[in-house]
Amino acid sequence: MRILLIYPCLDSPAGINHGVISISGVLKAGGHEVELIFANEEVGPVPSKEEIADKVRAYQPGLIGYSCMSQQYDWAVSVTRHLKKEFPEIPSVVGGVHVTMVPDEVVEQDEFDYACAGEGEYALLELINRIESGGDLTTVPNMRMIRDGKKIVNPVGPFPDLDTLPALDYELFDVGHVTKVKNGWLGMLTSRGCPYQCTYCFNKEIVDLYIEEGGAKKSKDFLRHFPLEVIMADLKRLTSKHPAIEMVIFDDDLFTLNKEYVLEFCEMYKKEIGLPFVVNAHVQVFGDEMAKGLKDAGCRIVKYGLESGNPKIRKEVLRRPMTNAQILKSFRAAHKYDLHTSAFVMFGLPFEGRAEIMDTIRLCAESEMGRFRWAIFFPFPGTAAYTISNDNNLIDTEKMKGMGNYFDASCLTFDADHDLFIEKLGSTFHWYVNAETTWDCAPIYRELVDELEKWDRPTWEAKKDWVEKRDRELSDELMEKDVLHYSKRYSSVMGVRSDFVKWEQELAKAGLSIGADYTLDD
Repeated sequence: MRILLIYPCLDSPAGINHGVISISGVLKAGGHEVELIFANEEVGPVPSKEEIADKVRAYQPGLIGYSCMSQQYDWAVSVTRHLKKEFPEIPSVVGGVHVTMVPDEVVEQDEFDYACAGEGEYALLELINRIESGGDLTTVPNMRMIRDGKKIVNPVGPFPDLDTLPALDYELFDVGHVTKVKNGWLGMLTSRGCPYQCTYCFNKEIVDLYIEEGGAKKSKDFLRHFPLEVIMADLKRLTSKHPAIEMVIFDDDLFTLNKEYVLEFCEMYKKEIGLPFVVNAHVQVFGDEMAKGLKDAGCRIVKYGLESGNPKIRKEVLRRPMTNAQILKSFRAAHKYDLHTSAFVMFGLPFEGRAEIMDTIRLCAESEMGRFRWAIFFPFPGTAAYTISNDNNLIDTEKMKGMGNYFDASCLTFDADHDLFIEKLGSTFHWYVNAETTWDCAPIYRELVDELEKWDRPTWEAKKDWVEKRDRELSDELMEKDVLHYSKRYSSVMGVRSDFVKWEQELAKAGLSIGADYTLDD
């Protein structure tokens, strides 16, 4: 059967979706054909509903599948409504994080013929095989649907075994083009699952779903690693076919969880691959031995989920009970081995005021991390963070519906002054961090922040463009004078140490990439 997969990734960074390439790999191994519509502004013009209908008309799929997160779900609904009018005979199925988090809500809306909860590779394969053979379509594991006005809920099957999973279909995403868009960076996974219970994430809810419905016996069943031989084989094949790949970013929720696996990976990767790479780490499972192993293997950047610099917010709102001392210790371990560090931070959290946000800003400054990426808190439906926000009447539902990302504004019901503060931070978070450093740039940015604080909303709206222009002008001036500061680079929500930016620029002038065998001191 021909299957058309549609993956909306609108108003978001481009990248390969690991779930979609796994689904395609399983379907192709099962004898089916798969094509993809990747709706993302960075990779090309987003197709209209009519253009998608033209694709369906030409390809003539036997099934149309969608994978989407919460902010992309409404777009998927609008597309399937359009296609249903023209092709009512073609069944549709929707999966992805949003469906897994709120499966009952999705199936009760009855926009798609099937809603797939959980990791759906083999469930989708079973559905397709039954469609072809004329089998019972109402009993497929993971699938939920409305039939004769009644809701049918089939429990999830076991988590897929990564040891026996068919090869991931990276080429479905046109690796060459996506790599070019990503400036030579390729995303991969070495594992699935995470043992932590962060309220803003979906991992805990997935584990609970599988345990409740019999797909898993314990939470550890969720934590699985791909065999190292498979990872290395995929990398060899991809880098041979696509020499433009210069950096591998391992998107695992927690790459550093299993120290033995990490150290074995480092030894094998150093011998067989050798490209620079990036990993996600956790401050509670990161130290000198791991930092040294990663550095020796070619790791360039270690990313941490910092989120908030306020211990109470971390513990009570986010369920991230690490201490500031642990956070600083982990950054120092990475810096000891000349690893560039990165942190994810967020603000606009429930019960968070200006003082708590300033704690986050000051911790970023104190750590002297390599870079930080910021976001405004968004309560994804189905998460504990959504429940916390909703139970306390903090969500502006109308505002939430119109949000395509979590960078521009908050959907929580803060007062006007705090809303304005959050919006200002959305553009100038790095200004506030610079102002709190002990670096020579601090007085310059403190003056800017003091001026920014005086602006009311009309003034802010009138000066937004000036802020962006002044930000780059000032950063360029400071770079020229070798004044250390965080410069907004690579993204509109990322502050990067200027010494790293300058180092990378000098490498580029020499015709080298970030993967060259140099350190920041060279």
